[in-house]
Parts: sequence; structure tokens; C-alpha cells
Amino acid sequence: MQRLSDGSLSPEGVPALLKRTVRGRFAQSSTLRAARRFVEERLEGGRKDSDIVHHEGRLVLEELTTGKRPRLGLLIVEGDLHLKGRYEDSLDPESVVIVTGTLRAGDVITRGFLEVQGELLAERSILFLDNDACCEVFGDVRAPFVYTSSHAVKVHGGVEARLVTGDGKHIRSARKHTFIEETEREVRDLLSPKLLKRFADEMFEDEEGEEVDPDEPWIDAIDTEKLAAYVRRGQPVLAEAPPSRRRK
Repeated sequence: MQRLSDGSLSPEGVPALLKRTVRGRFAQSSTLRAARRFVEERLEGGRKDSDIVHHEGRLVLEELTTGKRPRLGLLIVEGDLHLKGRYEDSLDPESVVIVTGTLRAGDVITRGFLEVQGELLAERSILFLDNDACCEVFGDVRAPFVYTSSHAVKVHGGVEARLVTGDGKHIRSARKHTFIEETEREVRDLLSPKLLKRFADEMFEDEEGEEVDPDEPWIDAIDTEKLAAYVRRGQPVLAEAPPSRRRK
């Protein structure tokens, strides 16, 4: 693993590294543009608390959080990135992550710039949050739960999940997928009862503002911060799936 901070990655080699590894051009504020901006700021003496890291080959970690110290402003993995726990990048401070292979994690929370040239896979949940960055995935996105809130996402493959909800107009995929508005009762029925209790303030009014039976709540809007905090604890967002019936 090469780092700018310890001199194992030379400043002169970073622009060529970007040119070799970044493929995407999605969204007005693309990942490549964000990466170039960060590199320029970092090499001019700014963002000194955020490192540039390059790894060749498969990288396996317990978890990765770019906003924790030592912070990662730019991470390039030429190969697969596997996290046994959570992957979480950030927008403040801004981060750019490029994975030329597959990114696999227990959970994924992305607010920053993320490009995955293979598949994006999560054991439990994938959250695309905030509107100032973007994500581009060249393969499939697969997880039991996929949620997007004002975050531009382009998927060149398909999106496979038990539930895809949130802000549907911001996630685009080459293959059609089923999207359910978060206000639909079906979403409530699919979510974990433990999670629903955390959304109580958003759930106990009907469309006219009248109180309703708390045993039959509907969700006006999902609180993304409560959702992210729940996912960080490694909790499953969805209710346990009913057992499948065997044919006689």
C-alpha cells in the first residue's frame, strides 16, 4: 500500500494514476473531477489531514471509514475491496474512492464520491445519502436493502434487493428494478419492527394530520440520520423474511 503521507507514493505519479484507473464520467460533479480537485488542493499544501492512498491487488479490511483519522481524501484500490464490517465514506470531509474490482461489505453508507468498476455488494444494507456527490457502479448493485436520498447513482448493471426505496429519481440502472416510495404501506411492512420504533415521530399521523392507530402507522418520510445510525450498528433494516413454502 502506497501513501502520499509517508513518501511511498510520489506526488508526480498521482495524476497518471488517476488517468489509468478512473473510468466514470457520470454526473455534473463527476468522480474524476472531484479526484483532480482534491489532488490539486493536497499537492498545493491544503487538506493536509487527508491522505492519498493507492493499493494494488485485493484489499481485505475489518471496516473502512474515510472520515476517521487518519482521513482518506483519495483511495484507489486496483482490485477488489472487501470489508468484513462497514464501508462508509464522507462528504465533510470530502472523499473520493475508486475500486477497479468489486466492493463487498457488511453495510455500505456513501455520501462522497464512489466509483466501483465491478459489483457493489452488501450483506445487509446500502445507503446512498446527500446530494453533492455521486456514485457510479459498472456492475450490479446487490443487497437486501437499498436506499437513496438525493444522491446521484448510476448503475451500468442491475439493482437487486428485497426493497429499494427512498428517492427513486436519483438512481438509474441499465435494467429495470422495482422501486417502492417510502410512504407506501408496503415499505412499513418490510422494515424491521426495531427500526420502525425509531421512526415513531414520522409515523403516527395520517395524510390529514390526524392521529392513527400506532399499530398501523404509515411513514411520512424516513429520517436518514436515524437510518444511518441504525445501520452503523450492523442491524438488519428489513424484517425477517417469512419462510418459503415447499411444494408438496
